[in-house]
Amino acid sequence: MDYVMVPVPEDHVVDVMQHIARLVAQASAVAWDDDAAEGLFDSVDEANRSLLAIVARHVVASKDLTDDDAAKSLELSVREVRSMVRDLAEIAATEKRMPIVALREDTTVLRNGRSVQRRLLVMDPSIARTIRSHGRSGSEAADDPTTDPSA
Repeated sequence: MDYVMVPVPEDHVVDVMQHIARLVAQASAVAWDDDAAEGLFDSVDEANRSLLAIVARHVVASKDLTDDDAAKSLELSVREVRSMVRDLAEIAATEKRMPIVALREDTTVLRNGRSVQRRLLVMDPSIARTIRSHGRSGSEAADDPTTDPSA
């Protein structure tokens, strides 16, 4: 394998090395499969489960979900929602996977011609469908009086 040396100013060496490390980590990240997504959904706390469910619901419906809208729906602050997204990203990173939920910057042009920046919560559509159906089946089992929750 051939190598190419690239000159980097001394004061930027650490930044470049961190950037390269991030790129290598992203390249080695594995996409979520159905079993892993269901396992994550079952393993996180109720707040993170609610965030996953609301993002999945909006993605399946092809509707945008801003971090502000998610915070209002979950009765949390925007800061708490962003913290939850970071927590989910850390879990994904420890499992060597892509982030299951991410924040994406989006520019929207209003009717008056003014542009506004929005932060949208995004998820892979196939994983969103998996989480949506798994969340439904889990809630139906919890609501079913014939199942014994202590079993």
